[in-house]
Amino acid sequence: MKQRTRLKFLAIMGVEVWVPRDRYSVIESELRNDNVPLGALAKERYVADNDDLNWQILTDNVTDCRRCAICQNRVQALVGEGNSHADLMFIGGAPDETEDQLGGPFVGQSGQLLTEMIRAMGWAREQVYLTNIIKCKIPEGRDPAPSEVNECLVYLEQQIKLVQPKMILAVGEVAAKALLATDSPLSQLSGKIHYRNEIPLVAILHPAYLLRQPLEKRKTWLDLQVVLNCLKNGVN
Repeated sequence: MKQRTRLKFLAIMGVEVWVPRDRYSVIESELRNDNVPLGALAKERYVADNDDLNWQILTDNVTDCRRCAICQNRVQALVGEGNSHADLMFIGGAPDETEDQLGGPFVGQSGQLLTEMIRAMGWAREQVYLTNIIKCKIPEGRDPAPSEVNECLVYLEQQIKLVQPKMILAVGEVAAKALLATDSPLSQLSGKIHYRNEIPLVAILHPAYLLRQPLEKRKTWLDLQVVLNCLKNGVN
């Protein structure tokens, strides 16, 4: 759906959409070369008021990516979905089999639970932005290797710059460790406000885990209250 059409539709539905002033989007021209190292991110060129072009280039780069071997296991590479100017950005670890088949992040039963969590916070799923750190399915569902994380962070950094979220939610331990560059377990990271490039970040349990351990839902709701309080009152 084109941006103008989407905004008109949301207006008809009575949904207010925050649109930042004087947005400057980023195009990583170097990413057209799959062998460009992460350090090449320092070379950027900015295009004012051209989100559609920036997102299209990013999407093409992710779709055609051959930066590491896990590309051989995918049906399709996942970019993300939702409001490209969202206040909240949910970032998971890697797509599972179902997400790889359907081409979207956080689908199936765990996706339904996350949708309910988002609704409980006061948003519709379409009003937030959802993506994963790793863009391709990892064989046998193992955790991503540090080298694989580093390759995909090239794309994730671009998404964060384009979305410009007010807060990031790291969904699951894989995402939390990668985004915060730490080996600390999620039990030590959740319930606190962290920062990634000056953007507040809160780590929460993955909904797939909550389906297996439903008693943990209360703890996750308390973590979401931290997010809501931060958005309402700022960071203490």
